[in-house]
Amino acid sequence: MLANLRVLFGRLIDIVLLRGGPESLPASAGMLGVTILFNVIVTLIVVSLIPKASASFSPLEMIVSIFVPLLWFQVAFSLVKKTERFVQTMIGFFGVNALFQPFVTPMLAALAPYLAKQDPNMPPPAALTLLFLAVFVWLLVVWARIVHAAFEWPYVASIIFVLAQNFFAFMVYSALFGVAPGKG
Repeated sequence: MLANLRVLFGRLIDIVLLRGGPESLPASAGMLGVTILFNVIVTLIVVSLIPKASASFSPLEMIVSIFVPLLWFQVAFSLVKKTERFVQTMIGFFGVNALFQPFVTPMLAALAPYLAKQDPNMPPPAALTLLFLAVFVWLLVVWARIVHAAFEWPYVASIIFVLAQNFFAFMVYSALFGVAPGKG
């Protein structure tokens, strides 16, 4: 099992570095469960280390953040009749999310006060904003590459799909919790 996890981690690193796609991942429902659990554990560790993030953390939001992408991708794969690619794609999605979590969450927590107040006299630190933007764009490119490989769509359609999935998740959070994730 440990050897399988090491191989999975290496393949996820390849995906993050744009050297591979979800087709290189095992098509195992058990491995998907392990990857989702890994994503949850990484999120819990990162959130527990950041006081601003842990103050607004909700286990219900964690559950929604797992089931919304699963539902979104399952419906999309059903519509295009490529359901056999679901497991590998979701392993890639959640694995990449877990790898980016330690970078995105601290930066978002540091930028949150500036986003909440929107005071023109106190702009957010430029270096942190640029770093966050660079990491976010990289994450978007990696997710779009996963979608491109899974659905065989052009990159523009893949980016639109990823942005639509994030918008859908935001709408579900807003409908269920009345606020955006991490703000309540």
